Amino acid sequence: MMPRVPSRVPEGLLYALTAFGPLAFGCVEPWSTAGLEILCFSLALACFLRGCRSVRKEICPAGACGTSDTAGELPTLAAWLWLLPAGLAGLGLLQLLLPLAPDWPRPLGPFTAAAYATRSAVLLWAAYAALLWSLPQVLATHEAVRRYCRVLWGLGAVFAAQGLLQAATGGSRLYWLRPTTLPAVFGPYYNRDHAASLLLMTLAMGIGVWASRLRRRPADGSAWTPGGLAAGVVLMFSGIAVCASRGAFLAMPLAAALLGLLGAGFAPRARTRGLLAAGALAAAAVTVAFTFRHVGAAADAGALVERSIAVRLAIYGDAGRWLRDAPLFGTGLGSFETVYPAYQDSALAGLAAHAHSDWLELALETGLAGLLAALAAAGLVLFGAARAWLRAASGEMRALIAGALGAAGAFAIHSLFEFGFQTPGNAVVAVGIAGLLASAPFWADKAAPRVRPVAPPGWAAAAALLVFLGLAHAAAIPDPTRDPRRIRARAAELYAQAGPGEKPDLDALRAALRLALAAAELRPFDYKALESAAAALERLGRPEDARVFWARSRSVRFTPVVVGAGDDEQAEARRLAALRSLGLLPRRLEAR
Repeated sequence: MMPRVPSRVPEGLLYALTAFGPLAFGCVEPWSTAGLEILCFSLALACFLRGCRSVRKEICPAGACGTSDTAGELPTLAAWLWLLPAGLAGLGLLQLLLPLAPDWPRPLGPFTAAAYATRSAVLLWAAYAALLWSLPQVLATHEAVRRYCRVLWGLGAVFAAQGLLQAATGGSRLYWLRPTTLPAVFGPYYNRDHAASLLLMTLAMGIGVWASRLRRRPADGSAWTPGGLAAGVVLMFSGIAVCASRGAFLAMPLAAALLGLLGAGFAPRARTRGLLAAGALAAAAVTVAFTFRHVGAAADAGALVERSIAVRLAIYGDAGRWLRDAPLFGTGLGSFETVYPAYQDSALAGLAAHAHSDWLELALETGLAGLLAALAAAGLVLFGAARAWLRAASGEMRALIAGALGAAGAFAIHSLFEFGFQTPGNAVVAVGIAGLLASAPFWADKAAPRVRPVAPPGWAAAAALLVFLGLAHAAAIPDPTRDPRRIRARAAELYAQAGPGEKPDLDALRAALRLALAAAELRPFDYKALESAAAALERLGRPEDARVFWARSRSVRFTPVVVGAGDDEQAEARRLAALRSLGLLPRRLEAR
């Protein structure tokens, strides 16, 4: 039976998804997140209706991509790698079975402290699973891979050009239209560090595309010339420089060292391979040592530890107490913003919505189970892609695999101290590159035979369509009555409408109380909702009940203060201990 869906349809959906994620403000807003999820589900549906390949036998048969053992292992990885995000979504569903109240004992099984956020995260991780399942079906040939890599190069070039123009005009409006009060915008992104994460990936892919074209100059005057590609690479690097993300600049040499370590296998002699590997490790060690020395020298000169580093140190220190309470399965997908105030050290002023480390945030929300699964999947992808890179018969495909390895390595390293994966627009690009690497054995050999996929039977197509409609409906039409943040905001509006003085609008106060209690029930660690309920009760003449809610609000958070603004000796001692443990304590403070 002929496929019901043309091959260009899934490929076009992949390109649309890749471009939509970053250009729609990184998909950090509900409308754009819903659009991204629907595109992921649409891609999976199109791939299924077109027909699923038996990836082990058809795309990379024994002997076609190196040795037979390679054909037996690596295709299996690409076929089943989607189970990692699907498993995390499943863990989120298990967590939803047992919501947690602040006064409950911490169970050892899965639970969530933020049911609404966990439901949203489950849908997002299901979308990532759908994308990762679809990628081996779309990127099954070297032609498709070449086009996808060029799309990533073009996306990075357009993104960098827009960000540079926006920076040159001195405006803080996204697309010169949408105003924002945030000072660190770049292109369509609200945060320059997250823009730098995307540019890191596209820069590495651009270098891979450029290297793949060095020996294949087109005779038709195509724009894909080495000179044009190199100009795009320079443009992306300039964008990273304007973003001023030190984490991105640190990730680049470390990713290059990783690539050098893996590429040492190209050397024909064992002694040369050993020297190259040792040199790569030494380069990484020098980079890390230089970074610590730079920070330490600034501290020795009397400079204060800057705010961004101090915030990260405080969050990382608080994470230890958090992990001890929920070590195995975490506190629920998407629960960081809700739970963190319960562990926030008094030395940290303000609130943190993310952990400033994707790996750490995954551990806090899914426990050791989720973290170990992610590390195992990353290791398998790295191992499989490195073997395909070393054994690829085509220099062009070898260059593309190297670019993808550099992109994945740079993003993973940057995620150690940034939360770029929490921006869905970055996440779909990172997942796409991971899928490209996992499927590398299928297309690394241009001479590998191809088999036309077989369309599914009618009943399976109908079932897939029903599943798609259910998921698309859940993504497009979330239940706003179950969003605790919206409910709390409406409670605050009604409280303000009640008016000041001794004769407030009692009906408005009662409505504000009902909404504040509903928000606190949905998000029991939300101290702001508890404070809103306490304030409404106090003005309604119920001081005893108000005191209960005031006490609950204090029990789930620490009072943020600014270090050095008062006489908080304990907070200062904790700060000095953190600096001492990292070897960054100034000499003038060693005696304290």
